[in-house]
Amino acid sequence: MLVAAFLAANAAIGMAACSTSSPDAEGADATTETRAPDAAKDAPVIPQDSALDAGKVGNCSPAKGPCDIVLQDCPAQQECVVSASNGTECRKVESSQQLPIGRGCCPNNPGGNPCLPGLTCVGTPCVDGGPTATGRCSPACCKGDDQACGKSDPEGISGACDITLYAADTNTALHDVCTYRQRCKPFKVEPCTATQVCLVEDKVGSASCVDSFGKTNRQPCTFGNDCADGFICFGGGADGGGTCHTVCLLPGSTSPFDASVEEGGPGKGGCPAGEKCDISNFKDLPSWFALCSLDGG
Repeated sequence: MLVAAFLAANAAIGMAACSTSSPDAEGADATTETRAPDAAKDAPVIPQDSALDAGKVGNCSPAKGPCDIVLQDCPAQQECVVSASNGTECRKVESSQQLPIGRGCCPNNPGGNPCLPGLTCVGTPCVDGGPTATGRCSPACCKGDDQACGKSDPEGISGACDITLYAADTNTALHDVCTYRQRCKPFKVEPCTATQVCLVEDKVGSASCVDSFGKTNRQPCTFGNDCADGFICFGGGADGGGTCHTVCLLPGSTSPFDASVEEGGPGKGGCPAGEKCDISNFKDLPSWFALCSLDGG
């Protein structure tokens, strides 16, 4: 199986995705890398009929083999997929693969991959296999090539090539895919759904919803979206070693939020009892974005 990881911002805060490096925060790393839920290892990855015609450049994925996972250069009626050895191979297209790029899907669909050839259903497993779709049919892509992602169907949300699929058994990076994320505002000002975390992505405070693995304060973590909404993985990354910290609004900072946010409870701008909002100065994140220290660290 695969897990997907997303790098939301340059914030040394734990998540696993594909673009952005992590910023330093007082000598330690907080990670905005995130991982996505399981996806079938043999799931296909990009529309076969459009990859080469779109002028895409391949050879950008760690998974190597007789075909290119981005270019989808297999013979007709076949698609390039990740093999059991974490390489690539051409495989016959199944009749069950019907959903277009950006359409909602269930990664744990009992009938197999539901997405069109060359697409992978990326997201958290659906409850009992459905009926609410928790994933999106996504193509493989090269970092920075957001045009390959198209838009979600039917919402029209522009996709971004910012998730990396990892082999769940070895934590080996395989290839990047697209996400189609709803926008949000941190500190639960404009929250995501109950199973997602709102991740700040840049210096202006842009934020979007990413599937969360639900860990809470002080729990060990590797990727940013290991933690539930209101928390972030600090000191994590592909090698692990992080801890979920509560996110907070840095006291005295200039921010776009109402003054009441600074006085909010844990996860709403404030910190839990006994903790202090004093881990800040992240590279490429807003000056008002901070983390609560755990017993002074």
